[in-house]
Amino acid sequence: LCINGEGTVELLEPEIPGGGYKYVAGGVLAPNGCIYFAPYGAGRVLCINAAGNLELLEPEMPGNRKYEAGGVLAPNGCIYFAPSEAGRVLCINAEGNVELLEPEIPG
Repeated sequence: LCINGEGTVELLEPEIPGGGYKYVAGGVLAPNGCIYFAPYGAGRVLCINAAGNLELLEPEMPGNRKYEAGGVLAPNGCIYFAPSEAGRVLCINAEGNVELLEPEIPG
């Protein structure tokens, strides 16, 4: 959903597959101008670039309730999301690449 400065509402494409609760936490604005959302019920990280285009980033992450809390932009330019029921910390680096950090967190 995009609401521009004049109040016009637009649904962004493409449609994101899956049911409800795909992304529950707010996005993080990165220095590259993209906004990143960690998946909760969705399978991939959602990126909205400065032009308003959507991209679903690899890797595919199975399961539900993966990342519930908002991410943090660190001084190194990376965005970190703590896992809710995912096994690893999610890192999006300054180039927009997604990485699941070691070690696996039990629980």
